[in-house]
Amino acid sequence: MLLKIIAFVLPLGLDTFALAIALGLRGFRPLRPAVIFSIFEGVMPLFGIALAQEVSPRFETAAVVAGGVILLGVAVHAIRGALRGEEEAKQVSFRSLRSTFIAGFAISTDELASGFPLGASKLPVGIVLTAIVVQTFVFAALGVTIGNRVRSDMALSASRYAGIAAGVAFALVGLWLIVGRMIVQ
Repeated sequence: MLLKIIAFVLPLGLDTFALAIALGLRGFRPLRPAVIFSIFEGVMPLFGIALAQEVSPRFETAAVVAGGVILLGVAVHAIRGALRGEEEAKQVSFRSLRSTFIAGFAISTDELASGFPLGASKLPVGIVLTAIVVQTFVFAALGVTIGNRVRSDMALSASRYAGIAAGVAFALVGLWLIVGRMIVQ
């Protein structure tokens, strides 16, 4: 079970890390993005989890496979974002309550999408959400700090590779869910 939890949480952390490095390049301080991202990334999966827990008992195999397909879509989105580079970070602002809400929502769309496969996988929700919040805080603070301290080209490369790694990890977890369910059934 620990391996499954890590498999779900690590790609989310890598995606956060990629954006956080780019935010560090823009001169952000680590605490605000880390706190805001942790709140949003801890709450957003609840919507998908609730839906999956409603659907899964009746359509368990279909729900798990759909969750895997959703993660494949998240993978494509993460890799595209990584290849586009700093564009996503340029749109992030914490100047007003509205812009903070938009930034929090924007960074947590992956968590929203990942909530359904999490709920369908029947992992312990409290433990998974706690792991997501902790890793988000750590990866966001670390990424912003690295972005503040290293050369621009090195930080952009690290951000890009972290985003690509997140996409690959999302794809592997998605395939794991799909193949695992098809083989078991």
